[in-house]
Amino acid sequence: VDAPVAQAIWEITSSLPKVHGRIQNIPNTLPVLVAIGTATLWLAYATLSGRKGMEPHTGFLKVAAVAIPAAYLAKVFLQDAFGRTNTRFWLKTGGPIEFRWFHPIQNGGFPSGHSLVFTAFLAAVWIYYPRSRPLAVVAVAALGSALLLTSYHFVSDIISGIMCGIYITAAIH
Repeated sequence: VDAPVAQAIWEITSSLPKVHGRIQNIPNTLPVLVAIGTATLWLAYATLSGRKGMEPHTGFLKVAAVAIPAAYLAKVFLQDAFGRTNTRFWLKTGGPIEFRWFHPIQNGGFPSGHSLVFTAFLAAVWIYYPRSRPLAVVAVAALGSALLLTSYHFVSDIISGIMCGIYITAAIH
C-alpha cells in the first residue's frame, strides 16, 4: 500500500504548483517541539506537584513529560535500526522501499517520529482525560493525514509511529 498511496498523493500535489511548493519546504521542527514541550511539562509538574487535589493533572504532566522525550529517543534509535528511506527520497529516486537493518539513512522515515512523539503525548491525554479521547483520535488522524499529504511518510511509517507512541506511554504509565 505504501508505494501506490505515496505515488498518488505526489501526483495530485505535483499538479498543484502553489500547494506543492509550500509542502516541499516545511522545516522539521520536531526536535525543538520536543525540547519545548518537555521543559514546559516538567515546569508545570514542578509547579503543581506540591498542591493537594491536583493528582490527575500532575500524573498526566509527569507521564507526558517522560513519554515525549522517550518517544523521540525511540524514534532516533528505530529509524537508525530500520534504515528505511523516507518518502520524498523514494519519490525522487524510485528505488526500492526496503529496510536496511542498522544502516542509518539521513532523514530516515520508519517509524514516523512525528506520529510517535505526538501519539505518545495524546496517549497520555487518553489515559488521564477520558472526555478528551475523541479529540485525541481526531488529532492523531489529522497528523497522519498531514504527514501523508506532505509526502513526509509512507502509510506504514505513520501506523508504526502511532503504535510505538501508544506502547511507550502505556509502559511509562
